[in-house]
Amino acid sequence: MSIALPAQDELGFCNIFMSALGGDGANMAGKILFKFGCRDLGLDGGYDARYGSEKKGTATDVTVRFCQVGTSVRQAGSTSRPHFLVAFHDDLIAPLDLGRGLHAGAVVVVNTTQRPADVRNLLHLHSGRVICLDATKIAFECKSRLNMPLVAVLCHELKFPDQQVRELIAYQWPRAKEANMAALSRALAGAVSEDFADDRKFPLSQPKISRGAVGWRNMLNGGAIDALTHSTKDRDNRIAGRGHLPKFSAGACNSCGICLTVCSDPGGLLWREGRMEGIDEAFCKGCMRCVEVCPETKKGKALTVA
Repeated sequence: MSIALPAQDELGFCNIFMSALGGDGANMAGKILFKFGCRDLGLDGGYDARYGSEKKGTATDVTVRFCQVGTSVRQAGSTSRPHFLVAFHDDLIAPLDLGRGLHAGAVVVVNTTQRPADVRNLLHLHSGRVICLDATKIAFECKSRLNMPLVAVLCHELKFPDQQVRELIAYQWPRAKEANMAALSRALAGAVSEDFADDRKFPLSQPKISRGAVGWRNMLNGGAIDALTHSTKDRDNRIAGRGHLPKFSAGACNSCGICLTVCSDPGGLLWREGRMEGIDEAFCKGCMRCVEVCPETKKGKALTVA
């Protein structure tokens, strides 16, 4: 099976950019998308992911480039001119300047409770479509993961066959099939979109300027790390949690330790002498995995959604 690309640049590529935080599943989402497009839909292209320490809530950039078979694939690295943008959190838009370089008529999928018009203003979007959905709520209520609702909407906008997308995801994670299928259905049914024409409200922004042709005169220093700049001593990593923390009830906790088995950064769980004592908001990313697995005791669950 071969499908037509919904958009192409001058080199023949449809550029997709995902922006997330470490642990959100953007890297896995990009891999699944790329695998599906190239293996099942007759496309070719390239894949790139950049990410740092999950414990520090480092921003994750994932780029997928699709092209028709026979196109020369010579580009590598992150795209600076997306046709499709997926923002896993709306509060990444401004600090990471995610609207810069978007093509005219770009499609933007955002995990947010805001309206498309408000998101357009955050992006300074020249023109295109903004699709908003509360992917965090959908993932939590369906017991899925944050990437599933966003992947569902992205694939739908790419004109990938919905049924084939479902079959691939069900095959990839058979134990989470029911949860993931529920999340996909909720996302497609609950997403709110709005199209924006070029009304001259925002100019078409240009991509970020690169260093140009890389050579010995401007190459980056290799193997040199500024320890003072990159030290984690006294760092406050609460930006990764964005204020969404579990609520801890000491009276209901039996310190079973199950929460430690799913925590992406166990530093967020405060333990002393074998007892759970609370949540360290400087490290907790607010993924709520601990809430999901916390067992019910006679006094209720020790970890709940605040």
